[in-house]
Amino acid sequence: MNTKRLTKLVAVALVLVMALTTLVACPKPVVTPAEFKQAEYNTTTTVMPSNWNELTYADNNDTQILGYISSSFFDYDYKFEGGKYKEDGSINKEGIVNGAYTTNYSAATKLEDVTSSVDAKWGYTDKQKKEGGYAWKITLRDDLKWQNGDPISAADFLYSMQQALDPEFMNFRAETYYKTLRIKGAKNYFFQNQEVIYETIGSQGYSSNQEAVDDGAEIYIDVKTTDEELFDWGLLNLGLVDENGNPLPRYLAYNDERVFDTPEGWASGSYSDNAIDAATIWYYVGPQGAYGAYTEVGGDYTWLVIGVENVNTDVSWDEVGMYVIEEENAIVVCLDLSFQFLQDNGDLSYLAAYNLSGLPLVHRATYEANKHDAVEGATLKTSTYNSDLASTMSWGPYYLVEFEAGSHFRLEKNPYWFGWGMEQYKNQYNVTAIYTRKVEDDNTKWLGFLAGEYDDGALTLDNIKEYYDSKYAYYAATTGTFGMQLYSNLPVLKASDNNNGILAILEFRQAFNLAINRSAVIENIWPGTAAPCFGLLCGEYYYDIENSPNLEDSGRYRNNPIAKAGILRAYGYTEAADGTWSVNDLVGLTLDEAYETLTGYNPTLAKEKLKAAIEILEADPEYYGYDSSKEITLVYGSSSPDSKYQDRCNYLQTVVDDLAKGTKLEGKIKLKFDASAGTKWAEAFRSGQTQIGFGYGFSGNPFNPFDIVGGFVNPDDDLNYHMYWDTSAIDMTLTMPAGDYEGAGETITMSVQNWYYCLNGLAEDEGMEHTYNWGAGKAPVEARLTVLSALEELTIKESRSVMLCSDAGGSLLGAKFSYFSDENNVFMGFGGLRYLVVNYTDAEWAEYVEANNGDLSTEYQKSE
Repeated sequence: MNTKRLTKLVAVALVLVMALTTLVACPKPVVTPAEFKQAEYNTTTTVMPSNWNELTYADNNDTQILGYISSSFFDYDYKFEGGKYKEDGSINKEGIVNGAYTTNYSAATKLEDVTSSVDAKWGYTDKQKKEGGYAWKITLRDDLKWQNGDPISAADFLYSMQQALDPEFMNFRAETYYKTLRIKGAKNYFFQNQEVIYETIGSQGYSSNQEAVDDGAEIYIDVKTTDEELFDWGLLNLGLVDENGNPLPRYLAYNDERVFDTPEGWASGSYSDNAIDAATIWYYVGPQGAYGAYTEVGGDYTWLVIGVENVNTDVSWDEVGMYVIEEENAIVVCLDLSFQFLQDNGDLSYLAAYNLSGLPLVHRATYEANKHDAVEGATLKTSTYNSDLASTMSWGPYYLVEFEAGSHFRLEKNPYWFGWGMEQYKNQYNVTAIYTRKVEDDNTKWLGFLAGEYDDGALTLDNIKEYYDSKYAYYAATTGTFGMQLYSNLPVLKASDNNNGILAILEFRQAFNLAINRSAVIENIWPGTAAPCFGLLCGEYYYDIENSPNLEDSGRYRNNPIAKAGILRAYGYTEAADGTWSVNDLVGLTLDEAYETLTGYNPTLAKEKLKAAIEILEADPEYYGYDSSKEITLVYGSSSPDSKYQDRCNYLQTVVDDLAKGTKLEGKIKLKFDASAGTKWAEAFRSGQTQIGFGYGFSGNPFNPFDIVGGFVNPDDDLNYHMYWDTSAIDMTLTMPAGDYEGAGETITMSVQNWYYCLNGLAEDEGMEHTYNWGAGKAPVEARLTVLSALEELTIKESRSVMLCSDAGGSLLGAKFSYFSDENNVFMGFGGLRYLVVNYTDAEWAEYVEANNGDLSTEYQKSE
């Protein structure tokens, strides 16, 4: 869905200047400074933040506070034609260049690539020194301060990074620095003296679990279950099977017999049949099989974790690639990966604000005061920093002044923020305070918005018809891409009592995919707030920001011809020798014409696919655990028992009923609604407890679709809903485009996972068999898009992840404020709170609401 453009009529006063017949001295015109109203912003939240410590925060709820109390080294801004400011100090709104942006220094004053000059101890090769991008020096402003006036220097960032990577705390966000940014030595420091580093088989150089066993790697198994059957299929799912697919013997070396431990402890030992002097690989066996990261104990089981024996002991901080140059108030970070944070002309790249916007920062005295030793029965220390009013410190534009758990919080302008004295922030941040109340009920929120109590309101099924065309409505497409996830891990399906092994049959999943009319889904479930989506990624992903002449067109991944061709092939279109495309009765179409006909909905082909699936099922019912005398039950997982979620399940039931009509499964496929997992809905799906995840998907990382695709094709990615799909054992063959880069013009065969790691420049680091580096800047965009499109095509055909829609972000902004721009900018949105225009002061707003008798519903229904 395109951003809704609101047309506003602006009255323009024309001043006619009469020419004087007598020559006189003309004084310089007197410019009256523009007046900028200021006011408080009132809003609501369903979930109150509980921890806005940037070392440990868990989810987006916590950024409700964190986003206002922190700052960035670099940030984005609009690009203005004719300068940012007018003579009276007002911002040149008319000069905004649509779709354009600038990347600017904020808390930093200088960024330098120092790869070629850092100490030899960091181990950069001559080749790396020549190509650069590994070591960066960040010079800070001298006026950075905390909300209480305490100064901030480079040394404070160094202290904060030490706290972030402190192995006695094992902070949740440490992964950002040792895994994403890949600061040298950070990982070894973080995991020092740990018995095992939790990893993945791929990172140890093995393409599969079975390969590790075949190679003689010593396997350790930690078990927390009293269910022998669960233990059996857990090992089967790990790939610890013989040539017939049967589980290998499961004996623990320390007593040579199978042990099932109680929930109070762990049993551990080596997998003795393959115990030799090799890398030690650890497993936690959980009911969903190959899950890549330890989260928490649940019930009689815990999640699977694969790890390697840790040989790093007593690692010194000097081995971590971060240090300060105090006399310059500068930070130097040394990385294992190369980044292009600067353009060839020395200007900041968009990546500077995207990947290096900041490093962790905590207020030393407050942080130390909120450290706590491990409680009895635990091994890790904890911190309560930034978890209530007393423990919170800000160096951002706002600071916390009120916080009542379960009730509300209030932020006000931070008088010590460095940005108030910077030209680039002049006459912005005119919101004096942000007051957020906890309100769970959607109707209560909406009524409060109509009464003028809250300054924003969400469009829902209940109000969309009346307010869709409101002049106060804004629609901003986001990266949110959602759809239906179909669980298809056969051993788990067979172990259930649901008779649903048919989900493991490709043709059945494809039938389900083709039977869904995306337009009907949006009309019935997400009207006005979503747009149809046929690929894994929606239209808000950009593949080459800095080199795209038009972000609205050529910069979007979905608009690229390579991406279009891949998605057409995924849905059965064929390309002729003359470059035209055909599907069913449509022939001789150009690429763009064919793409315009794509709907993803093909009930005729869906029926054929279902019949093929039934034949496969009936040919080998034992293999699929199928009993023809019983119904097939597909469990629909939900986080809430709310009726609107049950309605979605009922809608899918009608889709299945239509699909099965006239086949042997007519009336025999039943969807069962299950909201018992609550907030653990994702874990329930990954474990196979539920088999249909509707509305599940991803958002974020808009400028790197090459990375986000890992959530679908990399079994080691924490986002992946289908980690059991072992793409390390599935080969894909591609012919790479010609050019001057590694592998150019070659026809290459390697595993899907290997392709993904090569695409992101991580293959060598992850111990892959093939180590092509096609990361950003290492291969031409055409080559990278060829790989990305092929990965997307393969995954669509698998129909485990059936994407249906993209988020269009429909909401209303109250009349008290206006967005700075009616055009949604990829970097700036509509201007956000930074540029928000205040139409009424708090006193004026109270008078306005009173004049409307506390009911703004009529006003908010106006389209002009």
